[in-house]
Amino acid sequence: MVRATHEKDLARQLWDATAQELRRFQEHLMLLICSAEDRVVGFLHDMARRAVKNAAIELPMSRQDIADYLGLTIETVSRTFTQLEQNGVISLPTSRRVELRNRAVSNRIMAA
Repeated sequence: MVRATHEKDLARQLWDATAQELRRFQEHLMLLICSAEDRVVGFLHDMARRAVKNAAIELPMSRQDIADYLGLTIETVSRTFTQLEQNGVISLPTSRRVELRNRAVSNRIMAA
């Protein structure tokens, strides 16, 4: 912080990083008032935003961790993933890999 008072570029980078984390926190809080499907879709959006530009998302956590993060039960998260898969929105080749399938809904995930 002392260096940042003298280096404007560093101060700006710190400010940008802080603002980005605050936005992510606000988005996460908004997720907690949404339906289970909206929470899972929002989570997938967040993961897709961080992923390399392709249709696959490597999940960094287990279903239980996702459930805890989203304020849901593991059963609800698993059921929602299954519903999204049955609706052709995603494919689940492994428990930690999600592939976006349906373009219209995939775009909804990416635009959420």
